[in-house]
Amino acid sequence: MLNYFIPFFLFVSAISFGQKETQKHPVKNQKIGLVLSGGGAKGFAHVGVLKAIEEAGVELDYIGGTSMGAAVGALYASGYSAQQVDSIIMAFDFTEILTDKIERKYHSFFQKKNGEKYLLQLPIKNFKPGLPIALSRGQNTYNKLSELYHHVDHITNFSKLPIPFFCIATDIETGKQVELTSGSLALAVRSSASLPTLLSPSQIDNLMLIDGGISNNFPIKEMKEKGMDFIIGVDVQGKLKKGKKIDSALEVVDQIVNFQLYGEDNQEFDDLNLHIHPNVQEFSLIDFDRKREIINAGYTKAKEYINQLKEIKRSSKKKENTKKVTIDTKEYTIRNYTLSGSKNYSQRYLTSKLNLKKGKKVSIQSFNNNINYLTTTNNFKSLLYQFKNKDSIVDIDIQLKENNNAVSLKLGIHYDNIYKLAGLINYTHKHLLVRNDLLSADLAFGDNLRYEVNYFIDNGYFLGYGIKSRFNQFETFVKNENFAGVSRINFEYEDFTNFLYLQGNLRNKYSITTGVEHKHISSFTNNFASTDDDERTFFDNSHYLNLVAKLEADTYDNKDFPTKGILLNATWRTFLTSSDFGNNFSPFSQLRILAEGTWTLAKRFTFSGQGDGALSFTNKTLDNFNYSLGSYGNNFINNFVSLHGYSFSQLEGNSFLKATASLRYRVYKKKFISFTANSAIVTDDFLESLKNESFFNETTKTGYSVGLGSNSILGPIELRYSWSPENNFDAIYFNAGFWF
Repeated sequence: MLNYFIPFFLFVSAISFGQKETQKHPVKNQKIGLVLSGGGAKGFAHVGVLKAIEEAGVELDYIGGTSMGAAVGALYASGYSAQQVDSIIMAFDFTEILTDKIERKYHSFFQKKNGEKYLLQLPIKNFKPGLPIALSRGQNTYNKLSELYHHVDHITNFSKLPIPFFCIATDIETGKQVELTSGSLALAVRSSASLPTLLSPSQIDNLMLIDGGISNNFPIKEMKEKGMDFIIGVDVQGKLKKGKKIDSALEVVDQIVNFQLYGEDNQEFDDLNLHIHPNVQEFSLIDFDRKREIINAGYTKAKEYINQLKEIKRSSKKKENTKKVTIDTKEYTIRNYTLSGSKNYSQRYLTSKLNLKKGKKVSIQSFNNNINYLTTTNNFKSLLYQFKNKDSIVDIDIQLKENNNAVSLKLGIHYDNIYKLAGLINYTHKHLLVRNDLLSADLAFGDNLRYEVNYFIDNGYFLGYGIKSRFNQFETFVKNENFAGVSRINFEYEDFTNFLYLQGNLRNKYSITTGVEHKHISSFTNNFASTDDDERTFFDNSHYLNLVAKLEADTYDNKDFPTKGILLNATWRTFLTSSDFGNNFSPFSQLRILAEGTWTLAKRFTFSGQGDGALSFTNKTLDNFNYSLGSYGNNFINNFVSLHGYSFSQLEGNSFLKATASLRYRVYKKKFISFTANSAIVTDDFLESLKNESFFNETTKTGYSVGLGSNSILGPIELRYSWSPENNFDAIYFNAGFWF
């Protein structure tokens, strides 16, 4: 009896299974919906699936997605072909887009001079340091999405897109899903893809939204409610992981998302007519550098269903492809613009940063570049905009949301041969007294105590003004020729400077500064006592009042290891009066010009050339304000100048001319080796020296150095060996951390 029952059971099961599958197959003119899950970088597999769907001739009636599924789905829904979506994804640097990383050229002059020395920045809330809400504010993400979806920016009802579309986000207050079907497509996708810890929450109306994967990573039911008869679902999530494999915050988020699909029997899968699950388990949420592999994995899996996809293909006449979509690079003339949402920054400041002017021509790309000038200030959580264009005319509506954290704490650390070990604490307070202002206070503690306080009112590219106060001290040993029988003496130097100034800058590249400066210089040695002080001998202990004018340029792409750009610093300083510790002061002036350029010669080779020189306009000797050359360092103050191959302050004169050439080779990623050669003339009568002799003569001093360097998370790290054949001198220098 059993021998008859088993074949009968298998026969009935086969018939039942066949009927169930037949019910899932589409018939003529059925509506086809595509659902794309989230999954971070694993979501690139959706691109491969779209390519297979397009090759099979399937025309979609609706697309819905979450997170990366929303981003990819929105591209296809807005009119791009699958191959175009592939090209777009492959062209992007997702690490740059998903972070706040912006090219250095967009940083203000104030930031370039004062802001590139910190390891960590913490917001201050209620007088207590906190933690950032995410690694990135997401402005770069929004900017790029705005470019990509600009051709459909006028469509605010997503059901009116070339292919109707919706996406899912999560309300951070309730944890409930929010279905986004209208508004700005760029903002909707940005909201759906706001992965916790990676991108900060997004705001739409009064809702604060995070990644849709938290509440609904695979919106099958929502697609069913759109009236779709046949639903294709592409799921790039993996199975639940064991505890040992969950070793990061993002892995925790990924596991939470997986609970929805694999934590229990999920009945929603029953509404799928075709479930495609690409084999992407070996990839992580942030494997953005493995785009091609992940896309191919999606395509390979989808090709396994090619026959089913061809069955899905409609028998009706194919829709006409009206126009190939391209990224809009057209320039529009600004007819009008509106700015809203800023209380602590003036319209003049904002318009100058954004380079907004009626009648000016602007493209979506150039406008996004101008946004970077505001983004780098960290004054705003977000900047949303809409181009309302008709023909070649555009009205721009800009909505700003200010950063509520006006106060921040920054930390740094550094070691070098002159200042030794030092820690750095910075307190920054924005719009403290008036709009556009910034207070920045540094305290360096360790072997040599230092501080610097800057208060600056930034008016963008209009004239700004500020005050700077600085105290700097160090102690070292210098060669001695003034005291018989002692070859080296200890040398202590203290500088207290206050500078009141006006400053104008052009597009963060060039700066002109002029102002009044007060200095108190104290320099002495403890090796000898004087009649006035039984513990030390002072070389100077005077107050000075000066007029200062500066012309500066900085287009370097990186402060510590640049590969291109120029650096210029021309300073005129007139010493008007002094308390005259040595009873020998008379007014004099000094001009110093430093010009430097860096060029990439080949893929790994970089060349830097520098000319540095100064003239003193006086008919007296300047013992206290001579230029002192020697040693190695990047943060020498006043008239101390580095010169490889000589000890600190070994060469002195009231004028000098120095030439430096350096060749750097990148060994691996951020690891370098370098060779540097420099030559200098140091004299009290520079013009006469050049008149009678060439630069390269027996009075010219030369030195060389070789170094190992690394651009680490702690900042630049360098180990350098320096020598001079004519000076019979060599030394090893080491520095670690950002210079301050």
